[in-house]
Amino acid sequence: MPLLVILYLSIAVLLPALNNPESRIYFSGIGVPARQRFLGASIPVKTVQVKLQNWEETLASPGESVPLQQVNIRPLVSGSVAKVYVVEGDLVRQGQPLIQLNQIPFTERVNKAKNSLAIAEKTLQTLETSSPSKLLELENNMKIASSRFAEAKVRAKEMQALAEREKKNNVAIARSRLEIAEKKLKQIEILAQKGAVSQFQLYELQDIYETRKKEFYDALRGEVDNEERQFNNQDFYLMRQNEFIAAEQALKFTRQEIEKQLTTLRLEIESLKLQLNEAVRDLDRTVIYAENDGLISQVNIHQGEVADANSNQSLMVITKDVVFKAYIDQAQLNAVKIGDSATVHLVAFPGKSYQGKIIRLNPTVETKALQALKVGVDRQYTYSVWIGLNSLEIPPGLQGYARFFKAQKTSLVIPESAAIHLSGGEGMVMVDMSGKAAIKQVKFGRNYAGQREVLAGLEAGEKVVIYPKALQPGDVLESKTILTKDEVKK
Repeated sequence: MPLLVILYLSIAVLLPALNNPESRIYFSGIGVPARQRFLGASIPVKTVQVKLQNWEETLASPGESVPLQQVNIRPLVSGSVAKVYVVEGDLVRQGQPLIQLNQIPFTERVNKAKNSLAIAEKTLQTLETSSPSKLLELENNMKIASSRFAEAKVRAKEMQALAEREKKNNVAIARSRLEIAEKKLKQIEILAQKGAVSQFQLYELQDIYETRKKEFYDALRGEVDNEERQFNNQDFYLMRQNEFIAAEQALKFTRQEIEKQLTTLRLEIESLKLQLNEAVRDLDRTVIYAENDGLISQVNIHQGEVADANSNQSLMVITKDVVFKAYIDQAQLNAVKIGDSATVHLVAFPGKSYQGKIIRLNPTVETKALQALKVGVDRQYTYSVWIGLNSLEIPPGLQGYARFFKAQKTSLVIPESAAIHLSGGEGMVMVDMSGKAAIKQVKFGRNYAGQREVLAGLEAGEKVVIYPKALQPGDVLESKTILTKDEVKK
């Protein structure tokens, strides 16, 4: 029984393989070509005619989905985080709140600035209200002092005139007394020579004469009895003058001091207004809003942690307008341009393709190798293009490839299996030349959908063996031409 099973399996498996040109047994010594060659009979083969085919020349490049815009959310003020309104993966709209910091210290700062501003404005108002009356009082004092000083000037002039008149009168009186004393002295001297009067009386009259003489000269010099009164008048004048100067200086100093205080208060109020505006602005900044629509791709802060405005670390990352970024080999530097159409295939969505257009191109070739452990597309010796996908929202980081249409061309093609000994774009094919196998050297181009482009070595209409590996040059062939689907339809 086991022998029958083995025999059955051998017949069921080996016999079809012996006639299958794609099997390994077909090429062996018991395969159809070897047996037919041994018998001197023709070898049955399948052939196709070399034909012209329209090619859609394309360029394929690997890439990944990346955000066209990436907004790093950073705080403008420092503080502890009170609330986080979003999580990674949320779609947000422009103006939507994302994070709120603890507002208590910022509110206290606003209240303090308001109180300081109110006090300064009240002080300014009080000073502006009281200053006019104070200045008016000092102006009146100065007017009174000026009037008194003017009166003192008039009085001084009058006293001076009075002194001059008294001086003249005193000189006349003193001259008269001196003349009388001089006459009496002369008479006494005559009597004294005669011995009619005593020597003592002579001396007494001489003293009187000298006294009258001194009085006369004193009167000429203006040294009169009212000298003390003139001194008192001068003191009075100086007192009024000093009172006027003091009143004038008090008014000037007070006016300058008030202007100085007003200027200082106005500057202080402006400074306090700026401080209040800054405090209100910082309070508003405790709530961080989304600057644009997009996807929350990263959240790097949590409730209770401290957000530092001086740190370069972003609190969140919002990505917007995710596109596919393809990395094209430098050998195809001018192969595409902005506006060209592209078809994108993503690993995450097998079997699907997405249409788009090139919206940005950077012709700079990346020469640095990526780190060995870095996950992603190898970008060395490539340049980048960005492809906008039509109405497709995808997250960043998806890998895939993009295919770009380059040109429509027509060229000769043969099945990929007909080409043997491929190396450096060259190879060989086995052709049916009048019923015998012959080898031809061929230059090949691209491979697309199982078809190999023929650049040189074959002409249209020649019959090429589809599976030539078991054949030898000179073999007698019994060819059967296989028609393509398009030829069958015709």
